[in-house]
Amino acid sequence: MKLVLLSLAAIYFFSLPSLGKASVIFQDSSFVIPDSVFVVDSISIAGNSQTKPFVILREMSLQHGTTITQDLLRYDQSRIYSLGLFNQVSIYVQPTTGGRANLIVEVNERWFIFPFPVVGIKDRDWKKLYYGAGLLHSNFRGRNEKLYGMFVFGYDPSGEVWYRNPFLSDNGSYTFDAKIAYNKVRNKSIAAQTYGGNFSEQHFFTTIGLGKRIGLHHTFWLTAGYEFISVSEFQPGRTISTDGKDKFPFLGFSYTYDTRDLAEYTSSGSLIRLAITKYGFPANKIDIIRYATDIRHFYPIDSKFVLAGRLFTNNAAAGPTPSYNRVYFGYTERIRGHFKEVKEGENLLGFSTEIHYKLVEPVYMRLKFLPREFSILRFGVVAAAFADGGTVWFRSHVFALDQFARGYGFGIHFLLPYSIVLRTDYALNEARHGEFILDLGSSF
Repeated sequence: MKLVLLSLAAIYFFSLPSLGKASVIFQDSSFVIPDSVFVVDSISIAGNSQTKPFVILREMSLQHGTTITQDLLRYDQSRIYSLGLFNQVSIYVQPTTGGRANLIVEVNERWFIFPFPVVGIKDRDWKKLYYGAGLLHSNFRGRNEKLYGMFVFGYDPSGEVWYRNPFLSDNGSYTFDAKIAYNKVRNKSIAAQTYGGNFSEQHFFTTIGLGKRIGLHHTFWLTAGYEFISVSEFQPGRTISTDGKDKFPFLGFSYTYDTRDLAEYTSSGSLIRLAITKYGFPANKIDIIRYATDIRHFYPIDSKFVLAGRLFTNNAAAGPTPSYNRVYFGYTERIRGHFKEVKEGENLLGFSTEIHYKLVEPVYMRLKFLPREFSILRFGVVAAAFADGGTVWFRSHVFALDQFARGYGFGIHFLLPYSIVLRTDYALNEARHGEFILDLGSSF
């Protein structure tokens, strides 16, 4: 999976509209109020000049009649911010009578339609730089709909058009997704490079998906699509078809349970993803089934420390897997301590654990001397200690625990504006060989 990053220049295309002063006196949610004193009487939204109120309300655990607690106020602030539509989110409590209170959710909206430059690294490798441009509407019709088009040059050139509508109905129960894309991919298979030289693959695919969201935390997805893959030079194992061109439909089903507070760098909650994908349907030359799991949990020990863990798998069944359908450590998934080592197989098992210490709690800085686009910036700093492990294997080989690659270390992570996370880590492997790592995005 490709990581796409907006360059810092894209910040110029965001702005913060001014908010009118409300006619009531708000009690800031940061003010310590006793839990189990007030229940929600009403919820109002301020500052959403474009975003529909139901988009914000859909992410809130606090609803009419719910007891107001500090934890739920903080949780809902983080969930709304995770939508990626706002520069800042505040929730205020306004007591009324009879143990009731009104909630006022105040948001500062970003600009939603803008062209942007694309600069990123493929497979978390700084040598694999790509660049391009795109056009995004991140809040089409004010319903959190995404309209997206992009073309990329440099490493693994590509182009895609994507649309997602998470509100087919106003209650947000159904989501629709559609994409058409082209990618030219340099071969990742170490085995293919060793025995037959390197080659490139061309991928063209189109997908449509329908999701069903139940409550705040449960989502089911059904995805169907068609893919065409060709290789620059055929050799056995690169494609199933002997002409070097594989064409096949695929069908996938997945389930997600997500209680995380902030998706970009989580402090509490869990994520469970279970997926099954059938490639070649009905079975023909291409006959592959993949089962994938991703389980993460974040446990706040106290206000400063967070313990996090992840377990993930990706396993193949049914027919043979060509090189483009194999799984790897050393590309998207990494083992710190073996960060640049590529390990290839048909099946994958990995784990990671971290403990975070908040050196600087996320804060909003208001810099009045800067243009309005830069005047509100969010920053935080976290120290982390971690341990990673994992292995890959082919179905023809026996799974062995002694084949696990392992690493451990520590790092400093910077939480930057516009949901950017910059990580600096130092890791040791089982032989105590060290490496420095500079990476973008949270480790999990």
